[in-house]
Amino acid sequence: MKDWDVESAIATYNVDGWGSGYFTVNAEGNVVAKPLQENGGSINILEVVNEARTRGLSFPLVIRFQDLLRHRVESVNLAFQNAITEFDYRGQYRGVFPIKVNQLREVIEEIVDAGQQFHFGLEAGSKPELVSALAMHKDAESLIICNGYKDQAFIRIALLGRKLG
Repeated sequence: MKDWDVESAIATYNVDGWGSGYFTVNAEGNVVAKPLQENGGSINILEVVNEARTRGLSFPLVIRFQDLLRHRVESVNLAFQNAITEFDYRGQYRGVFPIKVNQLREVIEEIVDAGQQFHFGLEAGSKPELVSALAMHKDAESLIICNGYKDQAFIRIALLGRKLG
C-alpha cells in the first residue's frame, strides 16, 4: 500500500479539477485558497477556521474571497476580449451575472465593480432581482437582462428603471 501524501490527497479529491488554480493542498495537508491564483498570496483555510473559533464565531462559516470573484470576472472578460481580437470579430461581448446565483449585496457589488471596465451587466429573473439589478446598475453601456415570463408589475418596474436611467 502506498503512503498517503499531499499528492495523493490532491489526486483523490480532484483538487486541481474543482480548485481551478484557486485552491490546493499545502505541504502540511491543509486546503489553501489562492484568490489570485499564481499572481498573489495564499490563505491557509485551517488558520482562518481556527481564528474564527478563537473569536467565538458560530459554524458553519462562510468564507468569501472578494479577490477571487474579481479575478474570475476579469479572466472571463479578458478571454472574450482576446478571442474577439484574435478572430477579428466585429461584434461586442457583454457578459451578465445572473443575480439568482448569489443575491448577497457584497457579491453583486464586487462583480459589478470588477466588470465595470468590461460593461459587465446583471441578469434578473424575478421582481426582487430586477430591483437589485436596477439599484446596482452604474454603467449605461452594461446590460440588465430580464429573463423568463414577466407579469405587468415586472414590466412596469423595468420600464420605470429605464426612465430613471
